[in-house]
Amino acid sequence: MTTNAPRGRQTRRAEPRRPVANAITQLLIDHNELQQMFTAFENTRSVNNKRFLVQRICTTVVVHAQLKEEIFYPAVESVLPKATPEHTTMKALVAHIQSLEPVAELVDGPIQVLAQEVNEHVSDLNEGLFPRVKASDLDLEELGNRMARRKAELIAELA
Repeated sequence: MTTNAPRGRQTRRAEPRRPVANAITQLLIDHNELQQMFTAFENTRSVNNKRFLVQRICTTVVVHAQLKEEIFYPAVESVLPKATPEHTTMKALVAHIQSLEPVAELVDGPIQVLAQEVNEHVSDLNEGLFPRVKASDLDLEELGNRMARRKAELIAELA
């Protein structure tokens, strides 16, 4: 934003930096966004809306899984060994969904299965891993900053 400084010069005012959410909060936000997208998919009849939502759901799942595999789980593994859940089923479902023409009779079933997989995964994390990670001495703010930077890179790559 520019303002008039004395003597008519234009100066640039620094915008306050928005704090990045901690790692768990970021993952919870992704989970909530996915739930909203699944609900919107279920409630729409429009093929164009379904196509849009399929693309957003698939991108969100892929980016989310990659963030957890590259950054979150390696950090968590340092304080909670063997805490790394698998994303194999969800990634296979995404690949299958992306191979289909997104019309109701082809995509509805796989999207419902993916929604169920995501719900079970989120439930497991909320009941088991997240409380243990919160209780650890892991720096969730720093981890959140790393995840936010990487998420921006991944989204740019997929755009």
